[in-house]
Amino acid sequence: MKRDEPLNLDQLAAEFVLGTLVGTARRSFERRRARDPFVDRRVRAWEERFAVLAWRLAPVKPSPAVWAAIERRTGARTRNPWRALAAVIAAVAVLGLGWILWQELRPPQATSVIATESGAALWRVELAARGDHLEVAAVGAMTVPEDRSRELWALPEGAAPVSLGLMPERGRIRLALDARQRAALAAAVNVAVSDEPAGGSPTGAPTGAVLYVAPIARM
Repeated sequence: MKRDEPLNLDQLAAEFVLGTLVGTARRSFERRRARDPFVDRRVRAWEERFAVLAWRLAPVKPSPAVWAAIERRTGARTRNPWRALAAVIAAVAVLGLGWILWQELRPPQATSVIATESGAALWRVELAARGDHLEVAAVGAMTVPEDRSRELWALPEGAAPVSLGLMPERGRIRLALDARQRAALAAAVNVAVSDEPAGGSPTGAPTGAVLYVAPIARM
């Protein structure tokens, strides 16, 4: 995989934020971030994503077997019961955070970069590894009139377009997918963005001009 491929850049940005990208590789990535706004936006997106991970850790009560194992390894039964409690809390936190990071760092099932005819990227769309939502990031400069919206569509082969939601003018959003939307995406090789009234198409089908069409890259 080339370092310039979007998926690889996203993985490097995640490693940079986590601190696992070190040495020469980290210094090189820092220089690239300084001169490439797209790379900087990917780093910021990962910073925002990791910032909320701690709030998603639900309390977990360890089983008696876990307590017994901690006591055997630390000698806490005869020395210091508080040490066992601290060890359990630390273990649960590490395991929970590790599971969340694994969920977040799994490569997306599919990606699409929606760009202008000149090649300037406007949005990056990722189908999450679990397949239950899209992550959509505005990566280019754009202006949308106040009375208009940009709507994303799956273009399944041999079937009508299916709306996937409204596109952000800036920042990053998550679009939940229902069964119909997931099926449409699975049967599509392209996505499209249309110009619609504010709030989206009132008919369930594109009503305005189709502004952009982009291929879907499957992982």
